[in-house]
Amino acid sequence: MDTVYLVPHSHYDAVWAFTKEDYFFINIEKILKPAIEMMADPGYRFLIEQTALIEEIERRNPSLFEDIKRAAQKGQIEFAPGEHLMSDTMLPLGETLVRQIQVGKTFIRDKFGTKTLVAWGADSFGYNAQMPQIYLKSGYRYFAFRRGADRESPSEFWWQGLDGSRILTHWMPLGYRAGLYLDELDDAVTKLKSAAATGNILMPSGSGSIPPQPETMRMVRRWNRSHKGIRMVVAKSVDFFRALEKSVPLQLETRQGELYSGKYSRVFPHCTSSRIWLKQNLRHYEHMILACEKWLALGWLLGMAYPADELNDNWLKVLWGAFHDVAPGTGMDDAYEEVKHNFGYLQSHLAQILSGFIEMVQGNLAESADILVLNAHSWEVRNWVEAELGFDPGEVKRIGGLGSGSDEIGVEILESTRYSDDSFHTVKIGFIASVPPFGFRTYRLLRHSPRSTPASSDGHRLITKGNCVQNKYFRLEVDPGSGLLDVFIDGKHLLRGNELVIEEETGDLYYHRQNFQGEYRTESEAGVTFGKFRLKHFEIQKTKLRRVIKLESDYYSLIWPYRLQEKLRPVLWRHSYLSVSKTITVYHDLPRIDCVTRVDNRHPQIQLRLKFATDIRSPEYTSEIQFGALSRPTDQALAPAEGDWVEKPSGIYPALNWVDYSDKEYGITLINQGLPSHEIKNGAIYLTLLRSILMLSSDGATGPAVPTPDAQEFKQHVFEYSLYPHKGDWRDAQSYLQGFEVNSNLQAFQIRPEKADGSLFSDSFSFINIAPSSIILAACKRAEDGSGIVLRLYETRGQATEAAIQFFNKVNAGAEPPGRLFPQPSQVWKVNLLEEKESEVAIVEGAVTISFTPFEILTLKVVFQ
Repeated sequence: MDTVYLVPHSHYDAVWAFTKEDYFFINIEKILKPAIEMMADPGYRFLIEQTALIEEIERRNPSLFEDIKRAAQKGQIEFAPGEHLMSDTMLPLGETLVRQIQVGKTFIRDKFGTKTLVAWGADSFGYNAQMPQIYLKSGYRYFAFRRGADRESPSEFWWQGLDGSRILTHWMPLGYRAGLYLDELDDAVTKLKSAAATGNILMPSGSGSIPPQPETMRMVRRWNRSHKGIRMVVAKSVDFFRALEKSVPLQLETRQGELYSGKYSRVFPHCTSSRIWLKQNLRHYEHMILACEKWLALGWLLGMAYPADELNDNWLKVLWGAFHDVAPGTGMDDAYEEVKHNFGYLQSHLAQILSGFIEMVQGNLAESADILVLNAHSWEVRNWVEAELGFDPGEVKRIGGLGSGSDEIGVEILESTRYSDDSFHTVKIGFIASVPPFGFRTYRLLRHSPRSTPASSDGHRLITKGNCVQNKYFRLEVDPGSGLLDVFIDGKHLLRGNELVIEEETGDLYYHRQNFQGEYRTESEAGVTFGKFRLKHFEIQKTKLRRVIKLESDYYSLIWPYRLQEKLRPVLWRHSYLSVSKTITVYHDLPRIDCVTRVDNRHPQIQLRLKFATDIRSPEYTSEIQFGALSRPTDQALAPAEGDWVEKPSGIYPALNWVDYSDKEYGITLINQGLPSHEIKNGAIYLTLLRSILMLSSDGATGPAVPTPDAQEFKQHVFEYSLYPHKGDWRDAQSYLQGFEVNSNLQAFQIRPEKADGSLFSDSFSFINIAPSSIILAACKRAEDGSGIVLRLYETRGQATEAAIQFFNKVNAGAEPPGRLFPQPSQVWKVNLLEEKESEVAIVEGAVTISFTPFEILTLKVVFQ
């Protein structure tokens, strides 16, 4: 007999079209209280999604919380997925997705003594290709989702992640409202049955912010009296999956890759550029808290107190920013005031709690130094870093360079103020630092110039001739008329780009739309006749370490004459609502081009993108995703979409730190800093900077028609990104390392240590060294039970790899004073993402060797002596 599993539930929007307090009122008073009352019928069940709501109930209404606990212990309430908040799974870092699950599942375990087995994806806008592995290693066995399926049937299948992990999966063909309309159950059952792989049919019965229906049990009993050969039960989602498992699930098909298709349900790809400041800040503070957490874990091993409660509070603010209606920016304006406050808090508080670690280091240095540079990555990093210094009157009158051990390097003075005696009051310097893996290096100020220059040390020079800049990696030419860049490797032209493209925007927070097909205007003078960019400033600044190209321009919507422009020069420029300044930096011995584009936007209803037209012609490109990388086809918007689509392919996708477009010989990696939205078509890479949007929804299908004046982006924006031209493909070029080094750069701090006997550190120190560098250390934290540290690592090239992990590398640790040795690992365990033990790992001479399958995520718990 076929069985329909009707699952009453309510999708919880923490913020969206209403405020946070509105949703608390709706979900506590109007949904969960009535649901608990309906538990008087022992057959009634109800699914609660996110623990942030339950945590608030525990604070506000302890009596209701106890009622929920009793109902959960009787098996009437199911928590699924049991995350703290339901994340967007495409935009945040992978570690953020892990913490969202870890915080929620830990709360459920501690408060209710139950486990959550179903990853319930009611409304996230698509799913990245590593979610099967993340879910399985977080203790889930099943996955049910609404958005992103690329096939209509069967609705049940095995979903396989990049590492080969498979999770039993159900797609909701009618969404999470399949059983909402109780008087239309026959039609819904017919449609669900036609898609089902077995006689087990899942029917979610609920919606966002809709009260439970008291007539549910009565309507189900009536339905059963009138139907034979099929029964309907009010159930938990896990009941459906357990029945499915017994129905020969091994015969189900296996699907691979990301679930991000708009064939049958919308995934809203254009929201990856809505309210761009959200994406920029989320990425910045994700990297910032992960780096801070690493240093505090090291400090704890060396005797510092570990601020677990403070870090947890900071993580909750990051997790709020990752919520599936916050990170995409698809709510009304007021929804984001708390996010702005959270980001401000994170900026000041993370710096404050990191200061304790800085003080510990400077108090334990064997030799005095002036600058401490931290590298939070598990490989040696050589990168540009800037430090802000302050001095007493008369203390420092000249800075010629920096010294570290026997090395001397040059510096560039970027900004300074001086006392009346001409000594420095404040100074901001920039330099190229080389810092060991997950470690630090100290530098002392030199009054004299370094004994060697960059050119003399490696035989190469940074050459400037006219508008051309060349280092040992590439040649860059700047068009003095348009400001566009041409990049060459070995004499081969690779791209022409950094070109602003203005397009019409008539869409909303969910979708880009335009009536005018084409561009309003581009910097290469394509587009409508009437407007034009006007380059008003161009210079190349030369230093020993860099070349800094600066351009300034305005866009005018109207010039005169606007006909016969090839013969007549404009004499009137009118209606400027967009001002632009660009900074392009080329380094002597770094293989990147760092770009900053500042935009003062006063122009409504535009989409602003950057275009990089390449000479590469490949049918696919590679994008970094959570804990890995994924290939996608190019030119998706140009290919005809066969059949009916709810949402036709746009070619727009989000990336984490980078995308790479390569052929077999050459390639270009575009590294974004919180600018995820991109497209590759006709050999060009497009990066979306902003969309000026007036309405939350303009079609009535995605939400209410609420004006969103703040989303018009009438602001001064700073967009940072980098170009990494290279030989070979992304693996050959190790684009994944460059992506991290740009987004989570070295950190420099002024220090004033006192030399003391018994100090721990010399001028260079490394805590963890991992080889090869394709094994990325995503996180290092104190274990939740306080008994060791947890390392989260993953393989990023898609190749089986054996990795060696060395702690407190003696090469970089300096002399170990008598009686005070660094702690050594005594036990290492493989654990899951919830830090539950799985198997012990051998330690050989203080080091660990461990094998990774392609794109595998491994978590180790290390106990130190």
